[in-house]
Amino acid sequence: MRILVLNGSPRLQGNTAAMVQAFAKGAREQGHQVDIVNVCQKKIAGCLACEYCHREGSGHERRCIQQDDMQEVYPILDEAEMLVLASPVYYHGFSGQLQCTIN
Repeated sequence: MRILVLNGSPRLQGNTAAMVQAFAKGAREQGHQVDIVNVCQKKIAGCLACEYCHREGSGHERRCIQQDDMQEVYPILDEAEMLVLASPVYYHGFSGQLQCTIN
C-alpha cells in the first residue's frame, strides 16, 4: 500500500515528527511504501475559492490556478491509497499550514 503522510508541524525534530517517523518505520516494516511531506517547509497558499479547479470542459479540472508547492504534492496524493494527517494541536485544530494543504 502506498501511504502519504502530511506532517503539519513546523518543528522538524518535534513530537509530531517523532510520531510520524515511528509510524513510517512500522508501516515500512510491514512492506508499505511511505511518502512524508513536511508541509511547513513548502510554500502552499490557501484556497482562493475561484473554482478554477472545478470548471468542467476547461482542460484544467483538478488543477489549481496557484502554482505553489502543492503541485509537487498532487501526484503523490493521486497515487496514495492511505492519507495520514499529522499535526500538533493549535487552538483545537490542525496547524494552519496543514489546513491550507487539505483545503
